[in-house]
Parts: sequence; structure tokens; C-alpha cells
Amino acid sequence: MNLPKRRSGRRHHPECPDCATEAAGQDPDHLAYMTWITTRIGEHGWAVPGVYGDDQAPPWAYSVGMWLTCQSPELIVCGVPVQNAAGLINAIGGRIADGEQIGADDVLRDVCPAPLAIRPVDLSWRMTSMFAVSDEFYGFVRPPYLQVVWADRNGRFPWEPGFATAFLGMQPLLWLPRDDNPPTPWTRIDQDRLS
Repeated sequence: MNLPKRRSGRRHHPECPDCATEAAGQDPDHLAYMTWITTRIGEHGWAVPGVYGDDQAPPWAYSVGMWLTCQSPELIVCGVPVQNAAGLINAIGGRIADGEQIGADDVLRDVCPAPLAIRPVDLSWRMTSMFAVSDEFYGFVRPPYLQVVWADRNGRFPWEPGFATAFLGMQPLLWLPRDDNPPTPWTRIDQDRLS
């Protein structure tokens, strides 16, 4: 799908092609990254930015563009390596693009060896920096997101008794308001990164 070309309204002199960037105070690497995001969306329907994780929070990845191109909620996967999360998002996104209806409370058993549950993301999480690229791409619009929640090796989800303790806290419970989540690196994400 070709996205419509938007004109910023800014004018710059032809002898200084980067003046608009410099005047806006934008980092050229960031502009290149956002250009890559919009190019991926134009070519494939969505892009999958991710955060590789560190000692402050586990990794996560999410889609940007599905709401625009597929008229469906965006997807987020937390607690697995970004490459794996991107693979899950692309597999589910492919189904959505082909017309399959995937929504909150669905359980997908044929995407990967472990079952995946789909949960709606509470609006309180949309006010965090977790979706920074989406927020920049969509501007003031906050498209809905669905969390793809993975089960442990025994097929149990984080809200079920017997979920593997080694994986506790790896996935936030994004369907609950942020303040209702148990304290984890996820609930401190903005505080940790801003301090």
C-alpha cells in the first residue's frame, strides 16, 4: 500500500537540504529510523520496532502500521528476544492481513509450540514510553493494541496457577491498568529510564 505523501509545510533553501532537520533539532539517525519505519509500512503493511531489554526491563516489540493498513489493532509481544517477538507479530499480522479476525480473548495454538493468548492493552499503558515509535508515527492518535501473551512450556499463562516461576514478571499484564499490575520493571519503565 502506498501511503499518501504529506507535506510538512516547512520550506528550506535548496543549498541547505538539512536545514529543516537542523532547525527542528532532530537527530539525523532518528529521522533515518523513522523513514525506515514508514518505508516498511508502505512496503509490507507494518513495521516492528523493538527494545532489546537491559538490566531495567525485559525486551519487547510491537507493530506500527496495522491499524492504518489492515484496520486492526496493533500487536505487542513482551519478554522474549526482539527477533522472536517480531516473528510472532509478523506471523499473526500475516493472518490479519489475509482477513482472519483475531481479537481479544482469542487463543492461538498453531503459531508456535506454545499457545498464545490475545489480550487488549489498557489505555493507561498507552501513556507510557513503551510505544514511542507508534506515538511518533500516529501523532495524537493512539490506536488500540493487543498484547500477545505467551504460555510457559506446560501451556499455562501468567494468570493461571502453576505458571513457571522462572517466567514471572517477564510479561506485563497490559490488559490491567498499569497501577493494578504487581511491581515489576514494567511498572517502573518510565521512572527507570528518566532517572
